[in-house]
Amino acid sequence: MPFSCLKRMTLGRSFLGACAALGISIAPVGLACAQEQRPPQTALTYSVFVHGLHVMNIQASYWLSDQQYGVAAQVKTTALFGLFMKTDLSMQAQGRFDGRAVEPEKFTTAGWSRRSMRRATIVYKDGMPEVSVLEPAETDREPVTQEERKGAVDVLSALIGILHQARSQQSCQGQEKLFDGLRLTTLSLQTAGTVKLPSGGPWDWGETGLRCNFVGQQVKGFHFSSDKSKLHNPQPGRVWFENIGNLGLVAVRIELDHPKLGRINVLLSSTPKQYP
Repeated sequence: MPFSCLKRMTLGRSFLGACAALGISIAPVGLACAQEQRPPQTALTYSVFVHGLHVMNIQASYWLSDQQYGVAAQVKTTALFGLFMKTDLSMQAQGRFDGRAVEPEKFTTAGWSRRSMRRATIVYKDGMPEVSVLEPAETDREPVTQEERKGAVDVLSALIGILHQARSQQSCQGQEKLFDGLRLTTLSLQTAGTVKLPSGGPWDWGETGLRCNFVGQQVKGFHFSSDKSKLHNPQPGRVWFENIGNLGLVAVRIELDHPKLGRINVLLSSTPKQYP
């Protein structure tokens, strides 16, 4: 699930995204398994709240095995909030795992964001993300060099990597670099253990869950005019995973403290479903 949806999901600009509206169909995840039968696909729906206001919906689907993964998401502003700031983005990613490490192969995104239709495609070779499509071009940002972005992953791959580690090791430790074609962000994670799930909001899930704390910080790719932007500051957050039925651990709640928007809550809004 969705940190850029947490990053990209910050109301048209960024987790993670993130990271579709209720009732919007999900693009199928199409990565083929060459050496194993593909596991079932899980579909989830999340609602995004800022200061208690329901501003976005996210629909996501993913499958993952010990060796491979595929994930897709659609993010869309609610009808009311869309009157002020419209976002309607689809994203897909696919890749493999090398032990605990995630190794993305391709990431694509397309849709309406920041008052424009946008498209981006990132392909990966030997740990290097290369931007093959970026529309429209943005010339008012500082560039991210090849050396700086080497080893970086897209937000969907980062999220599926966190889920993979949580399921296989009951932990979420480590450092990651995220690159979306324009911005470079560092992400650090730390396990906080199995804790009581917070109450509040329209949906509550269970009693306890695995909590992971994280800190995201954009480090490159700023607008040239944003030297004093609050976006330079670290952005702390938390994610809770809960065992749901036979699905294993599922992200049920994400909180992000954004320097401009304040507290953002992403809540699982319906029971996840699984398909062959």
